[in-house]
Amino acid sequence: MIRVTRIAKPEILSKKEVIWTKELQNALAEFRKNKIPKNRKKLNSAFNKYKHKQIKDSLRMMFVGKCAYCESHISHVGYGHIEHYQPKSKFPERCFDWDNLLLGCEICNGKRYKGDKFPDSHENGPFVNPVTENPDDFFDFEFDPNTGTANVIPKNNRALTTEKELGLNRPELLIHRSSVVRKMVFAALKAKDGDQDGIKEIRKCCRQEDEYAAFARALVKRFNI
Repeated sequence: MIRVTRIAKPEILSKKEVIWTKELQNALAEFRKNKIPKNRKKLNSAFNKYKHKQIKDSLRMMFVGKCAYCESHISHVGYGHIEHYQPKSKFPERCFDWDNLLLGCEICNGKRYKGDKFPDSHENGPFVNPVTENPDDFFDFEFDPNTGTANVIPKNNRALTTEKELGLNRPELLIHRSSVVRKMVFAALKAKDGDQDGIKEIRKCCRQEDEYAAFARALVKRFNI
């Protein structure tokens, strides 16, 4: 997870956010009064307006095609989710709030992991937000040479909750991430000894668009490259 700067609000949200929010509130109130299929359909339609292509495209640009949480590339294996940091089911008033929207992969944002979860401070939450907070304040990104694994290490309780609930060290992710980070380590060790190709390569791995840039940046800092 790396810090990401929020870009300008998509034009469609500037025009429609207030209207869509009011329509959603009305549909929600109507459904709560009478939970018939017609009202459910109307409510779902009101909720789903956040899926507008312009919103998705803006988020893809903002997160350079990576999951906000696990930093994996998305587009070559999936479509990605418009992720509501505060879940729309619990915070419907923020369904169309640009500041509440992230790009997530299907696994981090799926039911097994984040889904509709949003722990409060009494539950060691909320989750770390890579747009409003610096993930480096919450996590260490370390490669263990003994196990050959690249691990996200929580520094405090909020970080621990985020790591566990989002599955930031889930087995499948750990396998893929470690294979990428091992190459970073090789480049960083060469760079440490002054090898120019190694320096060039590890610095490339620090770019926002590269997978697991948090680990490359940690290596650069560790070896003072």
